[in-house]
Amino acid sequence: MDMQTAKIGARRYETILPAGEILPGESFDIGIRVVAPPAGTPRAQAAFYCLPGGQMDLSYYDLGSEGDRRFSFAEAMAQRGFITVLADHPGIGRSTCPRDEYAITPDLIARVHVQVSRMAIEGLQAGTLVPELGALPGLVAIGCGHSMGAIAMLEVQARDALFAGVALLGHGKGGMPGSFPKHVVEAARDLDWLTQNLPEIARERFGAAILDAKKMPKTPPEEGRPSFHSGSADPDGRAALRGAVAPLLTIPGLYSMFAGVSDRSSAEIRVPVLVVTGTDDFADAGEALRDRFCNAADYERFAPEDTGHNLFIFPSRTQSFDHIADWAAVVHAKAAA
Repeated sequence: MDMQTAKIGARRYETILPAGEILPGESFDIGIRVVAPPAGTPRAQAAFYCLPGGQMDLSYYDLGSEGDRRFSFAEAMAQRGFITVLADHPGIGRSTCPRDEYAITPDLIARVHVQVSRMAIEGLQAGTLVPELGALPGLVAIGCGHSMGAIAMLEVQARDALFAGVALLGHGKGGMPGSFPKHVVEAARDLDWLTQNLPEIARERFGAAILDAKKMPKTPPEEGRPSFHSGSADPDGRAALRGAVAPLLTIPGLYSMFAGVSDRSSAEIRVPVLVVTGTDDFADAGEALRDRFCNAADYERFAPEDTGHNLFIFPSRTQSFDHIADWAAVVHAKAAA
């Protein structure tokens, strides 16, 4: 397996994992990056498998460049003793794009990551994914998703239950109903209808299944475009975030904007759940969200102050990093007991 690594700080490795034949006659490969604690530090006991949100590639979790990783979640977790596995979605980065781009649906994304997350975690446990790290047989897996990636992570966990805990970033309950005509919002309460009609909705709205960020329509917030409340973000963080921008997968992106799409999968979660959504985020992570996780072993919410949707670029990021790491340590201790 062809691996690449940095020589200082956290150790970084990149490779491609096969997800198998997900569509008839089409096999998928998924690009991943593994970020591990620095050499000479205690062996990691837990690993995050991280899914980015819409218009972002896997580097959303590893913002910046060598010498300046202030905004990198992966770096922060590595310095706190955790491994992160960052994965791209189909059609993004080095991951396979299907012949029909409109086949990139929430179901396809979930099926791909069910396969790749298990392969990655089991590879780390056996010492075959990154031989330099050695075998980590007791490694505890934790799922992590941001925004659209949080919706996908819930579906992955509902299907496979690989993770001992799930961290959901920039996640809420309400969707963005103001972004759609009223008759579409009403019809979308039937998830079967929504799933069937999403490709056509994407065609009408964007004219493509994969849309370059530069071609995104510019819609004022009052006309349905969410505000990311980035005014209080660190300017260097905003610049770093631009390096993670990727094409929009329009069907999964639109899906994540409808209310109730993750209710079924949320009810299937039986492990501890952590929701980290800033006070200035457009996502509604109020107390009603807790009710969606009616079977979770534990539910915790952290709301960093003066923080918008992209958590890692705000001054509160260290608080968020610390809170996530402390929560993950508890998840590990319970799973290892």
